[in-house]
Amino acid sequence: MNYTLHTATSLLSCFFALPACATGVFECEATEKSAWLTETQVTEKLTSDGWQVRRMKEDGGCWEVYGTTPEGQRVEVYVHPVSGEVLLINQRGTILYRKEG
Repeated sequence: MNYTLHTATSLLSCFFALPACATGVFECEATEKSAWLTETQVTEKLTSDGWQVRRMKEDGGCWEVYGTTPEGQRVEVYVHPVSGEVLLINQRGTILYRKEG
């Protein structure tokens, strides 16, 4: 009985110790949410540069975008929430581009 209780308590402790929202792939510096570009603005910016956007969500203080590059590669992209600048391009665990700095 004690073993089962201890195991359950340990598992619950591990579960609650995980970060609440970020996946850990990339994080942006903290910015005021009111200054963020909207999903529509980010989509328009990327599509004007030749990207195709499938879906988007907030992750690690960035916009995480799933889409296709102008060259046709299906990727996961982290976009700065205020400037709309592409900060990281990731494809199946391989970083194709990371902004310096």
